[in-house]
Amino acid sequence: MPELTTQERFKRGAADAGRYFDFMAQFVDFQPEHAEAIRATRFVVEKHIPAIVADFYNQLLSFPATRKLFLDKQGNIDQVYLAMRMQHQATFWRRTAAAVFDEDYARFIDYVGRAHTSQGADPSIYIPERYVMGMVGFVQQRIGAALDAELHAVDPDLAFRAMRGWNALLMVLLELLSRVYGEGREAETFQAPEAIDEKPVQQLALETYERSLGMARSVEYREVCAGAVAEFEREGRKVITAEGLSIGVFYVEGPVCKGPLTDGILTCPWHGYQYRLATGELLLDPDARLPRYPVEVRGDQVYLRIPVLVRDAVDISLADLFARADAPSPEQPATTASALHELAANEFHLAGFAPGQTKLVAVDGEDVAVYNVDGAFYATHNACTHAGAPMHDGALNGPTAVCPWHGSCFDVKTGAVLKGPAKMPLRTYTVVVDGDIGRVETPVGAAA
Repeated sequence: MPELTTQERFKRGAADAGRYFDFMAQFVDFQPEHAEAIRATRFVVEKHIPAIVADFYNQLLSFPATRKLFLDKQGNIDQVYLAMRMQHQATFWRRTAAAVFDEDYARFIDYVGRAHTSQGADPSIYIPERYVMGMVGFVQQRIGAALDAELHAVDPDLAFRAMRGWNALLMVLLELLSRVYGEGREAETFQAPEAIDEKPVQQLALETYERSLGMARSVEYREVCAGAVAEFEREGRKVITAEGLSIGVFYVEGPVCKGPLTDGILTCPWHGYQYRLATGELLLDPDARLPRYPVEVRGDQVYLRIPVLVRDAVDISLADLFARADAPSPEQPATTASALHELAANEFHLAGFAPGQTKLVAVDGEDVAVYNVDGAFYATHNACTHAGAPMHDGALNGPTAVCPWHGSCFDVKTGAVLKGPAKMPLRTYTVVVDGDIGRVETPVGAAA
């Protein structure tokens, strides 16, 4: 039998989704007035979606059994994947809160359910059914709390009707999401959850949600050189990293992700979601879109304009999540000076800062990249001297820092240029270690 395409899988799997949705709605007594109550409280629930998504992923990261689903091959948090899952989760609940329960919505739910199993676009993916059930139950509790907090004192009757509607609807969704499962295929023993610092995940969830709605807080843009036109003509596409974003730039009948691109439709290699490249819209839900960035060709180079957000970039690491969670509370005062120390802009924690990694700090308002080279710490000005690329986004190979845009190489110990196109060295800084805190001090000058 020939291999099915993503859309064939979707169409075959979801052919009866509408009928099944209607059947389950009748079975659990989900009435039109329930849908109307959900629709009437849509914006109340939407207001809480970032917090709900953040709480849910903090829950997933706190349990070892579910945390492993978000780790890369090196055992670190795969932040790009985590942000992508947050965006899809927020889109899922935003669309559900709109309360348009038609054939398209039923097919969308069916597709989401299959995307978590081998019956979806990627046969290698399998998320145990218990976690799908747990997700629905978790969100049910959070939506109930949100409705009670916002409406109990103003319109308790509407709050009650909306809660009833959501409770019935979530039973329908649970059936649609889980009906593709047979018996669980992975045995699991209980492992207690571990305390984590929730703030970084909450910040990432809020930032991801706002970006998905085009709510960048700054109108300022940074110009980024994506590479030479010849590269795109030869390779067809290129993924660059800038401003904490991973951006796919494509050559389609001229300069314009890693998934297949056919007839202007880009397919996500993880879960098979398909996007129209020209608009960024998700085919299953046109209201959900990938962020798009203006592209300009000048001479033989391709440039992007990227919005710069006001808030600092989120950097989530396992070590930091659990280290901060273990910090003593005001009721349990710290026993060491370092535990009480609040980091200044030019300071960083040594814990969780592994060899080969780079951190970003600030000295006198200037961004400075700090490098861990086999346990020794060095610092340079963060802007590449060629085109201003953020060095903390580039690779660190031993004492050599590589510019993420054009590949210039610098010796982080001296700032010297090891490989162009950069001509000028990086300014270097002194790094002082005090216990478990690192501190970047006055620049010591650029190497010749």
